[in-house]
Amino acid sequence: MELRTWCAALCAGMMGLVGCGGDSGTNEDSGSPGAGSGGSQGQGGDTFGSGSGPFGQGGGSFGNGVGGGSANGGTGGSGANSAGCEHVDVVFALDNSSSMNEEKESMREVVFPAFAQALLDISGIQDFRAAVIDACPLPANFHTRGAAGECSFQSGQSWMESSSNELTGEFQCVADLYADDVECSGNNDDEQPASAVAAALEPPFSQEENAGFVRENALLVVVVITDEDEQPVPEQAPQAIHDRLVAVKGEAKNVVFLGIGGRTDCEGAYGSADEADNLQRLVDTFAGDGRGFFWDLCEGRLEDGLTNALTAIEEACEEFVPVVN
Repeated sequence: MELRTWCAALCAGMMGLVGCGGDSGTNEDSGSPGAGSGGSQGQGGDTFGSGSGPFGQGGGSFGNGVGGGSANGGTGGSGANSAGCEHVDVVFALDNSSSMNEEKESMREVVFPAFAQALLDISGIQDFRAAVIDACPLPANFHTRGAAGECSFQSGQSWMESSSNELTGEFQCVADLYADDVECSGNNDDEQPASAVAAALEPPFSQEENAGFVRENALLVVVVITDEDEQPVPEQAPQAIHDRLVAVKGEAKNVVFLGIGGRTDCEGAYGSADEADNLQRLVDTFAGDGRGFFWDLCEGRLEDGLTNALTAIEEACEEFVPVVN
């Protein structure tokens, strides 16, 4: 199915999700989405259709507002969550094991472009920025180059901005991970994506290479994916990793965490996956606030996992209250 057709189907499906939601936590369903009647999807520009700006003009798929198009990806609307967050900071942490090639390709070619469109269709969200890191916290700097070379983000920063008219290409470049600077040994210490995100958002990296990424008025969204398990070195309990991520925003409800891994040992749509027990327990620490979701890699369909996360992002934006650290 062509990306444009698939994206339209995804956004239409998400309109249905606004009316009903499953339980939060380690099941595959999302928590209760925010109430409101959905507007029609906008006409996208560039990758997503004809229109002005990188994502074009149109209303939000969620909420009551109508999003306006602009070079910054839409100015949002006056929906129910307009008093909440208008900005989103997203970090993607991808396990760079050779067994992850199918998953990384799906993220680059299908999942991220549709996610980017749908994120800006949430009423009230004006923009987002996205950073990519591998699953090794040494070093924990955001990637600015891929395996083929420098990605030359239009932002001029170590992250991508939704205002870029080359956003999909930038993500495709950087998500083809460059790993020559990794200091992990490869003996399971390079499979700790959530720990890598925590390190990236803490000193010294938050004050140096990644400085300026986290905004006080933005919701933090963390997406981690591995076909093994979260294996922190030195060992840390899932609650400790949760607390490190929450400390970045000062409030648990200001963080949405999506973990993608194997619910059990399996041969799935993307090949084999080990049971991600630690990752599932980490998701559980966020689930009490309706901010944690686990998607079973064995099921495939990474796009469905991101759909579930989008309902959590909408609800989190409605409840968002900036905390000044």
